[in-house]
Amino acid sequence: MQTKNNYRPVVHFTPPANWMNDPNGMVYANGRYHLFYQYYPAAPYWGPMHWGHAVTRDLLRWEHLPTALYPDELGCIFSGSCVLDKENLSGFGSLENPPMIAVYTSHNTTTHLEQQSIAYSLDYEHFEKYYGNPIIANEGQPDFRDPKVFWNPIKQCYSLVLAAGKNVEFYSSRNLKDWEKTGEFQAGIHGLGGICECPDCFPLQTEDGEKWVLIISMILPPEETGKENNAFDRMSHITQYYVGSFDGNTFIDTEKSDIPLLPDFGTDNYAAVTFQNLDEKVMIGWADNWDYAAQAPTAESGFRGKMTLAREMKLVKTEQGYRLSFSFKGTEALEAVSFPLTQGDNRLHSDSFGLKAAVNGTGKIVFRNSSGEFVEITVTEEEITVDRRHAGQSSFQQDYEKESYGLNRAPRQLRDSSEIEIIFDKCILEVLADNGLTPFTVSVFPLQPYEKIGVTGDIQAKLFYLC
Repeated sequence: MQTKNNYRPVVHFTPPANWMNDPNGMVYANGRYHLFYQYYPAAPYWGPMHWGHAVTRDLLRWEHLPTALYPDELGCIFSGSCVLDKENLSGFGSLENPPMIAVYTSHNTTTHLEQQSIAYSLDYEHFEKYYGNPIIANEGQPDFRDPKVFWNPIKQCYSLVLAAGKNVEFYSSRNLKDWEKTGEFQAGIHGLGGICECPDCFPLQTEDGEKWVLIISMILPPEETGKENNAFDRMSHITQYYVGSFDGNTFIDTEKSDIPLLPDFGTDNYAAVTFQNLDEKVMIGWADNWDYAAQAPTAESGFRGKMTLAREMKLVKTEQGYRLSFSFKGTEALEAVSFPLTQGDNRLHSDSFGLKAAVNGTGKIVFRNSSGEFVEITVTEEEITVDRRHAGQSSFQQDYEKESYGLNRAPRQLRDSSEIEIIFDKCILEVLADNGLTPFTVSVFPLQPYEKIGVTGDIQAKLFYLC
């Protein structure tokens, strides 16, 4: 079907061309946020992975840099992380010019052996691979990837968390080259079980002191996917988190929950990780879905794959326990130029816009165009839904068309008055409801831009544009 729409977002990161998936190596250095990412520059579908590279100063306008890492004799370049080695513990640089260290998975495309490797950069753009790779070898485990490095304040060294089958494993090092295993954590005991991917582990301050968060993206077993048809099993890939403590060796989920904790209730937020070298914890995720990303109609606009906006995280005490709360980071200047919407329909003058709204009961927000396409965000006393079933193109892939994928729903976290933040950018919708406790990220592909926005019920909204 021929679309009249250009799907390339204005402020959400997309690759210069062709395929992109997981965010990698996110680190802040010298006033610039660095984003590396899983990249196949040759075609708009998954292929031998490279690390693409881009930087920004405001988290909205991105500058593309040359590809940072290419496949080599150990394999292609799977996901990983970067750290700014300020004290030059690795010896690759100096105190005056500390090295940036990339820690990544080398994936052999013939044997599928996955091992961990490092590369370093002194100008933070061009990387030299370490002659001693791999730095964490693998004796044959089939899923052994995605190292995320973080500072270990207890041992005063670096640690990393690594996906290892149905567990995540923890390692420590004093020079970023020699690593020792210190512990492991099994994801399925108090949450969803499956193959672990793209873990992250970090501390956050709370009213009860410091707590640690462990985030794990999961590949659910085929026999469990869609079994209950609920928010936790409807897709083959989903991300969850745990709240607890870190003893210097491993993570312990002290704040147990009866249900899995999700950082996003939408269909399109996977492999999210945080920036290193920032005081606050800021996350970006891959805003697509493995079940249909390879068929997404964005290829008509020259790319496949997009990232969420940066989201700052806090741990908030609720009646159910501590939960992550999110807010958009980088949009403050845009939000300052906003104007109130009236009840009923309002005309849109751009297909990239945002809303901040006060919710004092129940209500609905709807975007629609003259082709009869619409996306609907509904707030009731019991739940919040993001309905994309009539939002635009859907027949390009059978999973995208599913009812359970089209109607995104989550229980209310706050029953009293609350705020909701919404960003819509060409083909991606992000909703942070209930003061950021209930996020949704969904892809939509309208045949033409939405032209009207309707607000009804107990919602007072202000609109701003992204460009």
